[in-house]
Amino acid sequence: VSTSSAGGFARCPMKEIKDMFATKRGAWALGLATTALFALCGSAAPLRASAEPSHNIRDYIAGRLDDFSATMRVLDYDERAGLKINKDFGYTFKIRGDIRVRYKEENKLRVDGFIGASTATLIVNGTKQYVNWPAFHVRSTVDVGDTPGKRKTLLDVGMVSAGYLAYTESEFKRVQAYKGVECAVFRISYRDKALDTSHRMVWIDPKTKITLKREEYSQEGKLMSTYYYVDPKPVAAGIWFPSKIEVYNNLNQKAGSTAYTGVKTNVGLEDDVFQL
Repeated sequence: VSTSSAGGFARCPMKEIKDMFATKRGAWALGLATTALFALCGSAAPLRASAEPSHNIRDYIAGRLDDFSATMRVLDYDERAGLKINKDFGYTFKIRGDIRVRYKEENKLRVDGFIGASTATLIVNGTKQYVNWPAFHVRSTVDVGDTPGKRKTLLDVGMVSAGYLAYTESEFKRVQAYKGVECAVFRISYRDKALDTSHRMVWIDPKTKITLKREEYSQEGKLMSTYYYVDPKPVAAGIWFPSKIEVYNNLNQKAGSTAYTGVKTNVGLEDDVFQL
């Protein structure tokens, strides 16, 4: 894939991307855009000031965010660095221009943007993922089933939800400063180890409830990638959004970053927005 230094794409392999949509793995790969594409929210009112952040992850559940919309733009992408995360990582950065992102609790996402010169839509609704790419006559539905690691959750955007905690288990590890913020650090894994043995480490800011840093580990316990949620800003009462997300591989090479503007929260998105 040929990319420019500014993160734009000189030419996209249309047949390769079209073939990707025909497979369950490929549709999920584009679904990774939910991780990179809206690094978004930390919400609910700040916790009471205390000597030390809470050791209970339920105290960091996002409580005031029902839905949001935002505009995302790819800032940069390094294909070689991204391939060290996994071979499908780069598909998330083929979306170009101003990308419209809409999300509604629980686990409903819609992304509208361009791949090459053609409009494309990705929808995640529970365990179902829908892709619509009219220029190439692609209209597909994929059921990701019971595998928890393939679900798109609020943790992908830096938040903890009650629904996510229902099928995961969390272990408080320590309080650790990250860029001057005393964060609560947790190890999160899935309850059903027969389905998925991966885990992640999260650094949560008690004030904003944003996960400022997230490390993702493979089924074998190997560090795969690190996500940084940068420059969070308040966008509504008790609701914060990072200005951008940066993703690094396990060699600490930057794989890509995305920026977010025009954030609107609790706008009352209807359920039919998340259907094709």
